[in-house]
Amino acid sequence: MTGLIADILIYLLLIAGVGFGGIALMGLLIFPDLHSRLFTGLRASLICGGSVLGAAIVYGIFQFMNTGGDQYAQLALHAIILAVIIVIGVTVTGRLVRDKTKALAFSGSAGKE
Repeated sequence: MTGLIADILIYLLLIAGVGFGGIALMGLLIFPDLHSRLFTGLRASLICGGSVLGAAIVYGIFQFMNTGGDQYAQLALHAIILAVIIVIGVTVTGRLVRDKTKALAFSGSAGKE
């Protein structure tokens, strides 16, 4: 079992993850235009995923410090690697979507004039 401080930190991170996941879902459903949905859904879902990954990292580190099992160190390491992969993927995808929407906006406005 982890310590009281680790448990509180894990619970707070998981609650934050659930809260920001709900915000991301509402942002995707409520906002009418693409840019608002992209901004709200992307940022809130990144915070949600980061919070859940943070909880896994905290759990892995505290369990590794208490028991010394390699599986907990591997859990923390894999969670950190997953976080890096997600950040890279979201950055590339966000730039692609931004470039495509700018190209569509410019081509659409040029045809109307």
